[in-house]
Amino acid sequence: MRLSLPVNADEGFPQSFRLRFGDRMYRIELYVNADEETVSAGGVLDLLGTGPFLVVTVAREDPAGLVPLVRRKVVRNLPCPAGELELTFHEAKVDVRNLNGAGGFGSTVLAGVGPR
Repeated sequence: MRLSLPVNADEGFPQSFRLRFGDRMYRIELYVNADEETVSAGGVLDLLGTGPFLVVTVAREDPAGLVPLVRRKVVRNLPCPAGELELTFHEAKVDVRNLNGAGGFGSTVLAGVGPR
């Protein structure tokens, strides 16, 4: 079973949300890595191309606390294993106004999650 990750790019980046998959809860974090010159130029960043990029962090919520599973640069259509999960990112275009800020600027992040 593959599901879409509930990323809301209009909420801005960095972004964090909880995800229930099966009988477990996970914490997903996304942030953008871009240099000051790129951000100052403005516009939309293709985070799955060359240059600035998207980073995903996944941790499983266990009774004893968070268990880190992965922190990694996202690559277009390359499966990202995270413990029992597998994430795949298909598109990540973020307007620089969504870096540390929310708003409807046309940013999109399309990703899926399924069992590993």
